[in-house]
Amino acid sequence: MDLNAHQRYLIEEFADEYHERRLSRRDLLKRVLLITGSVPFTASILATLGCGPGSEQAAATTSPGATASEPPATATLPPAATPAPATPTQAAARPATGPGVSPTDPAIQAGDIRFDGPASALLAYLARPRDAARVPGVLVIHENRGLNDHIRDVARRYAKEGFAALAIDLVSRAGGTRPEANENTGFLGRSSPDDLIADSLAGLAHLRAQPYVAAGALGVTGFCLGGGYTWEAAIASADVRAAVPYYGTVRLMEQLSRTRAAILAIYGATDQRVTSQAPRVEEQLKASGRPYEVKIYPGAGHAFFNDTGANYQPAAASDAWVSTLDWFRRHLA
Repeated sequence: MDLNAHQRYLIEEFADEYHERRLSRRDLLKRVLLITGSVPFTASILATLGCGPGSEQAAATTSPGATASEPPATATLPPAATPAPATPTQAAARPATGPGVSPTDPAIQAGDIRFDGPASALLAYLARPRDAARVPGVLVIHENRGLNDHIRDVARRYAKEGFAALAIDLVSRAGGTRPEANENTGFLGRSSPDDLIADSLAGLAHLRAQPYVAAGALGVTGFCLGGGYTWEAAIASADVRAAVPYYGTVRLMEQLSRTRAAILAIYGATDQRVTSQAPRVEEQLKASGRPYEVKIYPGAGHAFFNDTGANYQPAAASDAWVSTLDWFRRHLA
């Protein structure tokens, strides 16, 4: 069996969580098996990632003091070409990912919606300012666990800041995000990247067609798996004017220079598995001729923006949020 880039990304992420003792061996096996569908192949690939039988005991004895938000000290950034780390600034002093925005906030209107997709009805959560007209639209793409309350809250934060945010459910072809996160992860891992890209582009088309979205003002952002599909959308659609992928891997690196989007790429410095791509990403973005910036946050790991997760880093998340809003306001004006 051959794994596509997004499947490899997911399985390596699970392996990282396992090594950091945030995922049991039982759940690790379950998640990977849902993607591969093969017990022998699952065993083989996990062995290559240091997750074979006995690895649980090895992790306990070789990683004393390891925490969920602190990857092993051996993870280092590549030398020389790595862009300069971002430093949280005073501009980010206001809380960005704290209590969130209530669904009943009088300044916004938000709720679940359904619209036609290329192969099925697509589910999403739409949040927008209650009274504003002709605002920029932002597609929000979730992590590998599906469209959950955290991502709905992110959409509401955008609405509070003057954007129409559509948080698409990429598990729509299976009936929508389910309470059991492993089932969502398994579906996303088994899915064809082309299908998920098509659904993401349908989400952008739905946003573009709304009378309250300003013409030519479409952006896309996403986290982890959704960060990867943010890159995909920025490559596939000329309608994307600006994109902000958070710690997402680039599958089509050789096509990245074709993007017409202004891109702000967000990384955590200790997230070596993803951040090691940053020098190549910067080369391709420079070749695109479009505005770009690469920000790497010292001491931050994978999923540092998610304030419901173990890797949440408040200072980095706050600065990244302020930078993201500034990026979209500049390039979706």
